[in-house]
Amino acid sequence: MAFASDFLFYKELNLIGGYSRKNGWVGKTQELSNSAGFEHYAKFSSDYGDYLTTDLQVRGAYDANQRFSDAVSCEIHNAWAEYRVNNGLKIKGGHFEPAFGLEQVIDAHSTILQTLVMEDIGYTKDWGVELRGSLSGFDYWVALQLGSGMSIRRIDSSYLVSARVGTPAGREFQYGISALCGNVLDTEGMSTFPKNHLLSDKVILKERIGFDCLYNWNSFVLKGETAFGVNDNSNVIGYLVETDYTPPRAQNWEFETQFQSFVNDLGSSRTDNSTLSVGLSYKLSQAITLRAAFMHDLNQYHQERDTEFLVQFYYYGK
Repeated sequence: MAFASDFLFYKELNLIGGYSRKNGWVGKTQELSNSAGFEHYAKFSSDYGDYLTTDLQVRGAYDANQRFSDAVSCEIHNAWAEYRVNNGLKIKGGHFEPAFGLEQVIDAHSTILQTLVMEDIGYTKDWGVELRGSLSGFDYWVALQLGSGMSIRRIDSSYLVSARVGTPAGREFQYGISALCGNVLDTEGMSTFPKNHLLSDKVILKERIGFDCLYNWNSFVLKGETAFGVNDNSNVIGYLVETDYTPPRAQNWEFETQFQSFVNDLGSSRTDNSTLSVGLSYKLSQAITLRAAFMHDLNQYHQERDTEFLVQFYYYGK
């Protein structure tokens, strides 16, 4: 039997900055920092096809608002290996997205406009294992993870179990149903080394059931997701709608509008975090994308409302 391997290596540079009415000049968002890094993606095959896929995506980030000793960090975004058991079943281990919501369908890794995952879970990726397979007309994912997010830690019996059943990727209309439960750590920041900031030694009980969909319609991409559940003793609900438009005669341009809202306690009034966003992106080349976004908070629970204008230079190429 013959074995072979093939890999792709990409360099990545993300420069972001703008103005926040609340914080003045800013050089980061909740998910994005000024950073440089790489992605190494590899496939290993035999006479019977691919049997192993690996991905390692690492960024070195710099936060100008911190002291120099705290400003530099290492962010490990993807660090996983996926083994194909057979044509219908794969096992993955490492750092990857929980099996929940729209994050499984779209790649928001570098974009300013994000999904609801930070409100629902508190991070975009976690450490653990996942089973992924196919049924008749549907794909499914089941993941067991640490409940810690970017850094490897387990405190107060933290864990996260998530599952999603959805239509296969590539269809014009995709949708899925998700659920999760777990004791999740409350953290801040995207750093893996040193470990990101732990906001509490106590976990938050989180339970969710959600629905997400994506529809490619002519020059539009329509996205939506909603999730209902509990955070400890509070009932919560979140929802997002987004419309992306690419002009047929100027396909380097993309216009985006998004509204997302997350209600932190359905039993009380004015407990929502609600933000309206408008974005514009221009693909300067195959590797370089320029983005700008205007985001206005309609309400923030226990926080001052903000309005931000951000610009981004993003390079991702060989």
